[in-house]
Amino acid sequence: MAAASFVILTRNSARTIGLVLDALRRVSDLLCEVVVVDGGSTDGTLNIVESYSNSLSVKVIHDRGRGLGYARDLGWRATTAPYVVMLDSDVLLEPRFLSEGMRIMETDLRVGALGAKLRPVMMEGGWLAAFQAKNLAIHLHLAEPCYPVEAVALHTACTMFRRSALEKIGGFDHYFRLAKEDSDVSFRLRKAGYRIAYLPIEVKHLERARFWETNFRYGRSYVHIARKHPDLSPLGTPKNILLTAVLFQPPLQAVIYLHYLRRYMGLSHLTLGERSIMAGMEVLRQSVRTVGMLCELLRPH
Repeated sequence: MAAASFVILTRNSARTIGLVLDALRRVSDLLCEVVVVDGGSTDGTLNIVESYSNSLSVKVIHDRGRGLGYARDLGWRATTAPYVVMLDSDVLLEPRFLSEGMRIMETDLRVGALGAKLRPVMMEGGWLAAFQAKNLAIHLHLAEPCYPVEAVALHTACTMFRRSALEKIGGFDHYFRLAKEDSDVSFRLRKAGYRIAYLPIEVKHLERARFWETNFRYGRSYVHIARKHPDLSPLGTPKNILLTAVLFQPPLQAVIYLHYLRRYMGLSHLTLGERSIMAGMEVLRQSVRTVGMLCELLRPH
């Protein structure tokens, strides 16, 4: 079986990067190299990476703060293996993902990318952390059908790409600085005739409670992906129109809350109190994302 190259994006990842590299050492027989793309770490991340140079083939390059799309593109182009795994600096690889992913890639040449399911493991407490670990999006993500059923789009937190497929579509688009570089590359792979899918394999995602900045950034990125792929990710959906109206007509928040409460009531692993609170936090999250979307739409470019 062929080996895979790994690309890990880091920026002040000292709390988790050692755990991530420890997991890679356990699959060293299937690993060609590790390319770390650093975004200006100041917390000792690179010292930790350097300490693994005797047990892993590690190379560090720098993205000069040019954004996620540029960093991912820089990373995979610095690798040599026929399969490239994008792995976030807070995701612990499950060995079966690597072996099963390469097995499918070698037997089904139509597959361009395969993603793992992300299971949040919160490194902090509080309601924001609980929301990130148990929210509706996580439930829907873990319930998504897996290969051979195709996915609409994959994340890039733990995803294997066929190198020749990335070459065919021109790699990652540098335009996507904030987020949605994963959706963009997924859409372009599909448009090029490749299949993308999830594997029924979960990996641990060691998360911190990041609510305000993350959701505002995601909202901004909705505009970027809609401008490039209006056919697959349009802005003028009924959901976006309603969420925008809510910002100017606050009483409509009750409608949104009841909508999400109904959906959260279907999650049996939550208590009744958690369902009520989660629905309220969902309204807040969607509002922050909508504000980000509107700010980006109004920003001169």
